[in-house]
Amino acid sequence: MPTREATQETLQDRLEAMGVDVAQMPGGRCLLARMRLQRSRFETTGDPLQIDEVVFATVGPNGAKCLKPRALFQLPILRIRECRDATALEACIHVAWQRHLAQLTRTEKWLGEIGMSVQRDEDRCLLAFSLGGEDPEARARMLDPSRVILPGRGPLSGIALQRAEDRSLAIDPQIQTSSELEIHISNRLAELARLNVRLSQQERIGRSDDEACGEPQAHKERSPVVLLVGPKLNHESGCMESLRLHGYNVTSAAGEREAITRFDRCSPELVFTDVLLGRSEGIDLIHSVRRVPGIEEVPVIVIDTRKREDRRETARRMGAAGYLVYPIDVPRIAEHLSQLVSEPRRRRFTRYAQRVAVKIEGTRESLFTTAIGRGGMFLATEAELPTHEIRTCELTLPDLDTRVRVEAEILYRSAAGQNARAGVGVCFRTFQDSSERAFIEYLRSLHLELPSASA
Repeated sequence: MPTREATQETLQDRLEAMGVDVAQMPGGRCLLARMRLQRSRFETTGDPLQIDEVVFATVGPNGAKCLKPRALFQLPILRIRECRDATALEACIHVAWQRHLAQLTRTEKWLGEIGMSVQRDEDRCLLAFSLGGEDPEARARMLDPSRVILPGRGPLSGIALQRAEDRSLAIDPQIQTSSELEIHISNRLAELARLNVRLSQQERIGRSDDEACGEPQAHKERSPVVLLVGPKLNHESGCMESLRLHGYNVTSAAGEREAITRFDRCSPELVFTDVLLGRSEGIDLIHSVRRVPGIEEVPVIVIDTRKREDRRETARRMGAAGYLVYPIDVPRIAEHLSQLVSEPRRRRFTRYAQRVAVKIEGTRESLFTTAIGRGGMFLATEAELPTHEIRTCELTLPDLDTRVRVEAEILYRSAAGQNARAGVGVCFRTFQDSSERAFIEYLRSLHLELPSASA
């Protein structure tokens, strides 16, 4: 398989052969290209735009994202693999612009039907409208009926929207009036206000604890990891942002194969998947996840473009934790998601009877595990370790001469019984550095050696 550097060199050679100026972006992640346009006229519903030059960045070996001028920034990622010369590349940009213009026209018609007064922004690339009770200059913008871009300048209802993830809002397709649209936006702003209050309170508490201890706070609670799988979910920035606002750590994968490789590096507590994943189906991902070494079950929620009872029933029979339809209303299902990631029966990991040496911060004695897995471990000890407290643990992996460090919570204490030793159950929270990947590789080796060790 060619390396990223080799792929970029090939792409750079192709673009330069077209007469396009190309340079490597810092870090070598992509190419930055500048191209003069022969057809500089871009039609709009009003006066045409005159664009003489476009600047774009490459996205992988086959895509390009227009960066400048601002009007073209709204275009989706262009497929440039089939473009053999600069004329074809320019034609690709114009075709994307025409589709963009048609989308704007449809959105403008819909907004007019629900009674919203709108106008094109200064570049005629977005629709803009003022919000009742807000500064007239603080206007929301739309490209299509599924999403609103909230203003990014100045406070809106007393909230400074400084982060990009705060600015995108998925729109309920059932909205029928401009008042409903404004209420929908107001609810989002109220959600952001509550988040700001919560974060401010946590920050103040953290500062107070630091001042009391005279040192920085050592441990922070781990954010549950949510894996989004599929092309549509990867472009649902509103869903990602809302999940992050609710305290989740979001990662993504384009398809089933990439999703499974994600489990080689981390152990997500929850998976969202598009119902269609190219050559495979999202429902099949449920069984694929269960075949990952060390995992017996992780809740998988299937997302469809529209409600189909046959797919919903199939997802239920296959063991899906839920079936949803776009757009995903994270605030509405937030409580249910929290239950899914917190219920041990929903997240079952294989337990291997393995002896691993462990040192826990604040204790002098060396402890040993009697069972270990992706989610945590059981330590045989009679020491009075405090429960529900985060401690840094160092595990020495046998035969590998490797130590991994993880912040973990002591969940419960178990007394010695007829067939059990005294000890404590420990739940892993946050692995430090690249420790999690090394730990997962170790568990995979145990899985190969002890295929019948699951409990």
